[in-house]
Amino acid sequence: MFRMKNIKNSLFFGALSVFALASCVSENVDLNNVGKGVGAMELNVDIVQPQSRATSEVEDFPVAIFDAEGNEVQSWDAVLDVPSKVTLNVGNYVVESHTPGRISKKMTYPYYKGTKDVEIIKGITSAVDVICKMENSPITVSYSGDFREVFTSWEITVDDGEGGTTVLSFTNNTSTAPVYWYFGEEGAKELTVNFRGTTAEGSTVVARNTLTKDQADESYSDDRPNFVGGDALKLNFKPVESTDGKINTIVINADVTFTETNETINVVVVDKSGMEGGGDEPGPGPGPDPGVETITLSIPAPVTLSADESATADPTSGDVAMTAEKGLKSVSVKVNSSSDEMMEQLAAVADEYPGVDLVNGCEVVGNQNLVAFLGSLGKEITVPAQGDTSYTFPVGQFYLFLGILPGTHNFIMTVTDMEGNTKTGTVKVTITE
Repeated sequence: MFRMKNIKNSLFFGALSVFALASCVSENVDLNNVGKGVGAMELNVDIVQPQSRATSEVEDFPVAIFDAEGNEVQSWDAVLDVPSKVTLNVGNYVVESHTPGRISKKMTYPYYKGTKDVEIIKGITSAVDVICKMENSPITVSYSGDFREVFTSWEITVDDGEGGTTVLSFTNNTSTAPVYWYFGEEGAKELTVNFRGTTAEGSTVVARNTLTKDQADESYSDDRPNFVGGDALKLNFKPVESTDGKINTIVINADVTFTETNETINVVVVDKSGMEGGGDEPGPGPGPDPGVETITLSIPAPVTLSADESATADPTSGDVAMTAEKGLKSVSVKVNSSSDEMMEQLAAVADEYPGVDLVNGCEVVGNQNLVAFLGSLGKEITVPAQGDTSYTFPVGQFYLFLGILPGTHNFIMTVTDMEGNTKTGTVKVTITE
């Protein structure tokens, strides 16, 4: 378990000389507005550093002041450059400070940012504290002691939204160093953990689990249920041996340490097929007995092709094989692409071929319009009938269409059997320039 330690680093500004203050006044005051009155602020910039061991000081944080219309009126390259008093015309302002540079989705270090609304009152010097909070989250993976003995290769991905934007991608050749991920201003409601590994015996183990944050005290008196900046996630993977002595699944433990609390919470990780993780052994969850595989879904490894290769690549590399012991009721395919133009192209397909709505979800079972659409591209596809117990969906038949626009294209497959059991997997196809 992580132990969270709240560390507050503060930097206070010493007084500068009268000469410097006089210089500051002449620099900040708009002579056209002197009659309206002026006031001043004394700035203090702090950071709230959560459980991360990374250190951060504020001396090199840039500072900017904006007026009520969002116009920048003052800025400094670093906190150390800010005078002890900043004189401004009467009015409302926003003060901002942050880690140098811009935040990006994936970083190797924490990024802090703080803003403060300020009202400048005539003749008053106000103390202004700008508290910079961690905007991104450290995410790490670890493995149980027997994991590396069981698996010879693996790929783990974590997605932070429906359709998935990959947060992490770990293989047996990847470092387990923390990745700092920005979940956005609203945070992430759900994380999806995908695992695909090959055992020493040559068998394939596939799992897809979801992780939600629905309890515990969160950072900055924030009661949102989403994963937000500062929350530290640690995922641990443990192989599980079945009664016949074979490894056919894994348990995923998720420890989440919330910013500014003193405890680490073990968050339930739910398998879409009904198994729950969070303990040493799988426990029963909603749906079928976790020991009984009513649906199998074999997801191919991620495919990366150049635009030129998309027309000639082996289509079987995208085959998704599935079985349903109780019979197939539904096979839904939904595409999420990093290319807005691609999403527009897919939306246009639905206008010409009713029922082929790959943007919102296309039902494959019995869908002859899907057969017609791919036929128009010179590709052949068959669709299953309701009740069939096996089917292979050929994602590779879409390679030619995907080659139109580069990007990462995720095919989200959801299989449902006649008893309502479901299993979901995502095929990732990346088209490079």
